[in-house]
Amino acid sequence: MFRQSRLIAMAIATLLVIGCDSRDPSVVKSNPKPTPTTAPAATQPDALAFAATTEPATTQPASQLTFDGQSYPFPAARLRVSKSGKHVVARLYSNDPKAALSDDYKGNSYDLVMELDDISEPQQVYASAWQFKARSRDYADSSHGIFLEGIRYQLEPYNVTAQFLGGILLVRIDLEGEFMQFDQVDASSTPKSVFVKGSLLAPVEYKD
Repeated sequence: MFRQSRLIAMAIATLLVIGCDSRDPSVVKSNPKPTPTTAPAATQPDALAFAATTEPATTQPASQLTFDGQSYPFPAARLRVSKSGKHVVARLYSNDPKAALSDDYKGNSYDLVMELDDISEPQQVYASAWQFKARSRDYADSSHGIFLEGIRYQLEPYNVTAQFLGGILLVRIDLEGEFMQFDQVDASSTPKSVFVKGSLLAPVEYKD
């Protein structure tokens, strides 16, 4: 009987010791909370804010040229390259809207034909250059050139260079030089020399 009572007392003591261990602060410290594997949400970049800063400005013109330092907007540039006899010919033109066919159209446009003598195949246009020097400053009665305010002013190249850079499908044309500006409404006006400069990015179309 005494032995049985002693076993019961020992069992109760053991339970008390276990209970004390479970409340021991040292046991809690030996099992810290796991460290998060991801940074807090506050440190993550704001995707919407990033998209807003990288969104292209819709107010920018599709292309632009400067005339004596003043910028003028134009439609997007296009480049058509073909073979004419032994020469490669590049036509740089603006992708004008249908409204350009109207007599009251006041937009700007360009249509320049350039003979490239430094290459033998149209696919080499991205590594070519154009240099042009007119024989005189007189009006050439041509349908090509740069046009402002519809067809009010026509600018014809006089001493101009164009450098083609890029690849087979997309080319940047660095254009600069002296153009002669003619007033198509007032034929008695004196032609004006204008320095034109600009970089135009154009997709390339190859024509047989």
